[in-house]
Amino acid sequence: MSDNGDGGERADRLKRDVSRLRGRSGGGSMERWLMIVGAALVVVGIPIIVLGWYGASHTPYVFEQVPYVISGGMLGLALAVVGGLFYFAYWITRQIQETRRQSDQTQQSLSEIKDLLAKGVIATTAEKAHATGNGSLVATEKGSMFHRSDCVVVQGRDDLRAVEPGGAGLEPCKICEPLAVS
Repeated sequence: MSDNGDGGERADRLKRDVSRLRGRSGGGSMERWLMIVGAALVVVGIPIIVLGWYGASHTPYVFEQVPYVISGGMLGLALAVVGGLFYFAYWITRQIQETRRQSDQTQQSLSEIKDLLAKGVIATTAEKAHATGNGSLVATEKGSMFHRSDCVVVQGRDDLRAVEPGGAGLEPCKICEPLAVS
């Protein structure tokens, strides 16, 4: 066996083992356990607090009330707080997963935009206007939209003026779509 072949085999085995580590189906079980344990501790802790209060309130002697306060009140409070922290950890885990998912989607969208820009598919507004044929855009004297010169809205009109795309607060016509690349 040569060192080169042995190293390649070891690298392949390492890749395979690492992919198996990441691919285990138990990835979501930790967050599930955080939720279950948190909910269970809160559900157990609150009744213990109530039982401690009930025991302490139904005896007139302080020496009998102290054990109820310590065992019921303190233990119940500790369980409820720890349960709340477990549930909070579950919630934070869900928030992190959602943030990562959104980040991945954003990264994918930006990558697609980058690829389109590299291919020249997305053109500037001026390039789109020139790609529509003769490149002349017109608007009526008092109109709020600009059109291609062959648009049905402005055909046969005498009160037309030449305009630049997006100039003077004009919006593109939704019928002729002057910025669409043909």
